[in-house]
Amino acid sequence: MDPGASEELLNVYDLEGRVVGAQPRRAAKESGLVVGAVNVLVLGDGGRLLMQRRPADKENGGRWDKSVGGHVSAGEDFDTTAVREGGEELFDDPASTQVRLARDEREFEALEATVDLGRTVLLLRVGLQLALRDVRVAPDGSLRNVLYHLALYHGRTAVPIEGFRPQKSEIDELRYFTPAEVDHLLLGGRMPPNMAFLWLTQAHALLTRRRPE
Repeated sequence: MDPGASEELLNVYDLEGRVVGAQPRRAAKESGLVVGAVNVLVLGDGGRLLMQRRPADKENGGRWDKSVGGHVSAGEDFDTTAVREGGEELFDDPASTQVRLARDEREFEALEATVDLGRTVLLLRVGLQLALRDVRVAPDGSLRNVLYHLALYHGRTAVPIEGFRPQKSEIDELRYFTPAEVDHLLLGGRMPPNMAFLWLTQAHALLTRRRPE
C-alpha cells in the first residue's frame, strides 16, 4: 500500500504562487516544491497574544508557537484554510462559527465593534510571504527545511482561555502572553524560528492596530 495514500493532500505551488498540483503531506514537504501555509496571530484583551504550545511528538514540539497555523489542503485557498484551521485548533471544530474572516480592513473594524468578541475570533488577512524557507525541529531532534508561500493573518478576540476547546492532537496548551513575555520567549529560544519571524515582522502592526471607540 502506498504510505502516502492515507495522508492529507496538500496544494503545491510554483515560485510565483500558482498551484501546480497536489501531493500527500510528507511528500509535498520533501518535494522541493512550495507548500501553502497560514499563520495567525490573535490579540486578546489587554494586548496579550494568544499562543499555543506544541506537543512533543510534533514538529517544533514543546515550543510556544503562533495562535493558529496550518497547511493549505488540496483544492483550498489560503482564506478557507485559515478559517478551517482556526476552528479545528481553537474550538476542535473545522466548521466552527466562532471564527470569522473579514474581507478587508473596513469590515474588520465594523465587525470588531459589533460582534461578541467574548465568543468570536475575528481574522483579517494582512499579507502573503512568497518562498519563505522555514527551518523546523523534527520530533527526533533533526532539522527540516520546508519552502512555503505563507498567508499572514491578524486576529482579535476576548474569548477567555477556558472558552477555547484546543485540538488535543495539535496543542498541549493555550495561553495569553504579554508582549514582554513573548519577547522573553523569543530570547530564551522557546519559540520556533517561524514564530520568531512572525513576531519580529508583525508585532508592531498587530499591537498598534486601531480599534473602534
